[in-house]
Amino acid sequence: MGYKNKNLIVSLLVISISLVGILAINIKSAKTTTSMEVDKMIGTKVILIDPGHGGMDGGASASDGTVEKHINLNISLHLQKLLKESGYKAILTRDEDVGLYSDSGTVKEKKREDLNKRCELKKETDCNMFVSIHLNKFKQPSCKGAQVWYSNNPESEVIAKMIQNNLRMDLDESNTRLAKPAKDGYKVLRCNDTMPGVIVECGFLSNKQDLELLKDESYQKKVAESLCKSIREYFEKSN
Repeated sequence: MGYKNKNLIVSLLVISISLVGILAINIKSAKTTTSMEVDKMIGTKVILIDPGHGGMDGGASASDGTVEKHINLNISLHLQKLLKESGYKAILTRDEDVGLYSDSGTVKEKKREDLNKRCELKKETDCNMFVSIHLNKFKQPSCKGAQVWYSNNPESEVIAKMIQNNLRMDLDESNTRLAKPAKDGYKVLRCNDTMPGVIVECGFLSNKQDLELLKDESYQKKVAESLCKSIREYFEKSN
């Protein structure tokens, strides 16, 4: 083989190797970009979940002694797990049966401190959404069904209607309740209202049918699954 032919073959090999290297770098960059885009779309979203009441404040109670605060926490823990599995950063205002207050002070002062702390956490966590979990109670035992209240932030109505609709489809198609504006009715929604914020009343402790369902852990998981679905739908559409 002549000298010129050998040089030609070597040159072609060098060019081929260079092209393969460039292609590999481009593929790697594309993968990295895709991963970053996914993180930006989902992974960076922070959801602050607020299990209502806790500690000395049990919230509403049923005729059989069932206390709201425990069910609120159970649903919130299930929701946190589902959101984390979906790639979100999910933070709880409390992850056990405690109130967000110091040991000193009167009952009234502790409740005020607790509420103020929940409001502060909305700002401290720089959350993209605030979801407060509660249960309802009314003097008329016939009242039943989940209902969502939303803050004055324009986006709150959007997610509230998604949640209300999915809760109806996933849990009780006969539920005719509508998502409603809280206006100035709830401080926890009114304060630091820079992100979508809702209170989800997951059912009535004063209704026998709702009570039995709410005490069932499998039903609590269904509530959490429906909420997670709504949150995912909201952020997927907003992106």
